Formats: sequence, structure tokens, C-alpha cells
Amino acid sequence: MIAKTLSRSLIVIAALVATTSFAASHAAGEMKAAEMMKMPMIDTDKDGMVSKTEYLAMAGKVFDMKVKEMNAKDGKLQSSHFYDLLRNMMGQ
Repeated sequence: MIAKTLSRSLIVIAALVATTSFAASHAAGEMKAAEMMKMPMIDTDKDGMVSKTEYLAMAGKVFDMKVKEMNAKDGKLQSSHFYDLLRNMMGQ
């Protein structure tokens, strides 16, 4: 019982730390795609699972961030920028 409660508490603390870290980094414009694509960032309803909707929402944010970074006026990425985005999402 105590171990289960402690485990849940640690999960909540980890989620809060991740959310705070995300907000601070995002506000500073320092958030990297790989950081955004980690489980705590994608799992917005905090149920311990990632749905297709949650994944696509975060992938869309990462794509939009890259479009803005590249100053792509038409909202499209060139193939080289897209492959950079994919590598960044995988933390490479």
C-alpha cells in the first residue's frame, strides 16, 4: 500500500517537474523537438498512455515550430529541413 502510494506520488512529481521544465524552456524559446516528443510532454491527459490524437497534436506543434524557425512563408518545409526535424524528434 505504501509502495503504491509512493509510486503514484513520484509519477505526479515527475509529471509536474516535466511540465514546469517544458513551460520554462518553451517560454525561453529553447525547447527542442526531442524534448517535446518525450512521454510526459505527449501524454496530455496523464493516463500513462499516448493516443494517436496526443501524438499528432505534439508532432503538429513540433512541425509548426520548425516552420517558424525556418521562416517558411507557405507553411511547408523543404526536404532537408523536414529530415532535420525528424532527426531532432528522435534526439539525434
